[in-house]
Amino acid sequence: MNEWEKLCPVEDIPDGSQKLFPLGAMDVLIVHQGTRYYACSNECPHLGENLEGCEVSGHIIRCNGHGFKLDLSNGKCITEGELTLPIFKVEVRDGWVCVQV
Repeated sequence: MNEWEKLCPVEDIPDGSQKLFPLGAMDVLIVHQGTRYYACSNECPHLGENLEGCEVSGHIIRCNGHGFKLDLSNGKCITEGELTLPIFKVEVRDGWVCVQV
């Protein structure tokens, strides 16, 4: 599946906030930081903890479970190099946040 999903109007995810969307069998977390939107799986690759509501600084999200730091721009785990967070392309199209899954 490489289709674009229209999620919500941009005003539904203000700068500095997050919003969770169920897409098929997974939950996708959208994070809005400054001029960028990031889209990732809501599950930390360490032990599957939910990432919704976790602290975000720039493009780094810190899992509340064990403090693992994950790069939202490329999915790499800074804490444990062999772990990878599934990330998705996200774009703003005609005032809507859209994700490719």
